[in-house]
Amino acid sequence: MPFRILSLDGGGIRGLVSAYMLQEIEAKLKENNKPPLREHFDMIAGTSTGSILAAGIALGYPIKDLIDIYKTRGLEIFPYQKLFDMGRLKLLLKYGLSAPKFSNEGLINVLKNERRFKKPDGSYISMKEVGQDGKNPIVLILAYDTRYRNTTLFTNYHTPEEGNRWYNKLPLWQICVSSASAPTFFPAYELKHHEENKDKGIKEEWSFPHVDGGVTANNPSLCAIARAIQLGHKLEDISVLSIGTGENKKPLSFKEIEGWGLIQWGLRISDVFMEGQAEIQSRICTQLMGGAPSRRYLRLQFDLNKAFGEPENYLAQSPILPKKERKNFWTRKHIQESMDDAREDNINQLADATKKYLSRGYVFESRFEHYGSVGDEIEQFILDNPEPRACIKK
Repeated sequence: MPFRILSLDGGGIRGLVSAYMLQEIEAKLKENNKPPLREHFDMIAGTSTGSILAAGIALGYPIKDLIDIYKTRGLEIFPYQKLFDMGRLKLLLKYGLSAPKFSNEGLINVLKNERRFKKPDGSYISMKEVGQDGKNPIVLILAYDTRYRNTTLFTNYHTPEEGNRWYNKLPLWQICVSSASAPTFFPAYELKHHEENKDKGIKEEWSFPHVDGGVTANNPSLCAIARAIQLGHKLEDISVLSIGTGENKKPLSFKEIEGWGLIQWGLRISDVFMEGQAEIQSRICTQLMGGAPSRRYLRLQFDLNKAFGEPENYLAQSPILPKKERKNFWTRKHIQESMDDAREDNINQLADATKKYLSRGYVFESRFEHYGSVGDEIEQFILDNPEPRACIKK
């Protein structure tokens, strides 16, 4: 029996890219008389900003409402750009020079005030309560537990053998905050659980400090596949639609990084370490699901800016473009690659580039070949077309 997974990457404000891709998928589902997103997919997995999208879909948000959160409330979460902005003074006084760039107050306020994260009585929906209406898929949200040094797979569905989990009664918004607490950007987030034995009169509080799930799995596809297999589904029955947030392909030459140390690498934890492991996880998933021609793994992702020029001949290494020439392939404008630029101009550029990718891009492209147009591949995935993609030589 087919088991469909929707996987959503982390990427901060660039989650807007994922949201526009979801809007296109939503439209294709409607065109083909298919159920809406949260009914079409059996599992929705999300990391960091992807966890917010996953939760939103599971709670029945129209995708346009999720887009509006990024467009209208992004500056509440990422209110400034400079490390030494006056808005950061409170954090510097509290934590010193090693303080995170932002407080998590904006992120918390945005999620806590969202109507759909609440029940009619005003209390907050817990992870266990997601899907109680019978229409929701399995939800999988990733965050990294710094106390026990493992990745927590928060989910609303457990087998009888697994029993209840410590986080079942925690508000869903808290789990999303923990998944989105990116190191260097936000403080770590503490989840608390109370254990009680009434017979012995013992009551204890447990602390579970978490940071962004992107530390271990910025692309949650592989974790989602593993979870599906754990639940009894066969690999050959699983298909995955994996959605990125735009890829930072800024080259780092040997001359530039040769002498880098703790500070230089630490400041680039997101665009080097998180994006690097997201890419390799995607590559592993591709091979697990049958290789590039297979339609069982569809990865929607594009380079934010073109970083390399054309080689002199087919044996030559592609030259690194000068910084001023690095622009988006479709818009011909440079897009900010940072995860925290919520200014209107950058929001508009991300939206424009994503729309052009959806209408003109390919799901895989190299110097020598490409596979399938994005729009067609989305439709074929929705229709469960088992036929392999055709490779087109350039």
